[in-house]
Amino acid sequence: FVCMIAPNNLIFSQITGANGLSIGALQFDWNAWVSFLDSPIFVPFWAHVNIFVGFVLAIWIVIPIFYYTNTWESQKMPIMSNRIFDINGYYYDTSKVLDNNSRLNETAYNVYGEMRLPLGFAVVFGFTLAGFSAAIVHTILYHGKSCVEQFRISLVDQKNDVHARLMSHYAEVPEFW
Repeated sequence: FVCMIAPNNLIFSQITGANGLSIGALQFDWNAWVSFLDSPIFVPFWAHVNIFVGFVLAIWIVIPIFYYTNTWESQKMPIMSNRIFDINGYYYDTSKVLDNNSRLNETAYNVYGEMRLPLGFAVVFGFTLAGFSAAIVHTILYHGKSCVEQFRISLVDQKNDVHARLMSHYAEVPEFW
C-alpha cells in the first residue's frame, strides 16, 4: 500500500515494497506473523523482541547500507530475491553451463560467468549461518559441562535409568517391524 504513493520512484518502491525491504508494509495474514517463531502464544515475548531486533539490524540497516553503496555490484539485481543472477543482473541461465547430463561444463561456465546472489539473500544467508554457529558456541560455553556430565552419567548408570527399567518389562520389537 505505501509504495503506491509514488509508484514510479524506484528507491521508494525498494524500501516500502513487498519485494523490497517492506518498511511500512502492514501484514494481516496470520501465516506471515507466525512464519518465523510458530505461534506468538507459545513463544516468550523476549524471543519475539530478539527476532525483531535481528530483523531490523539485517533487513533495515545492513542490507540498505550494502545495497546503496553498491557492494558486490548489488544494484544490478533486485534488493530481495531468491533467484540467481548473472553478472549483468539477468536471471542466470543454467542451461548455458550444463551439458545434456546436467553436469557442469567448466568451459561454458568460464565463458558465461559466475552466479550472483542478490544482496538480501546473501546477507540473510550469512546471518543464518552465523546463528547456527552462535547456537553451537552458546551451548558449549553455557551448557557444555552439564552436557558432558550427563553423558558420563548415562554411560555409568545405564541400569538405574527409570525409563529403561520400565521398558524392560515389554518384549523387544522384532526387526521386521
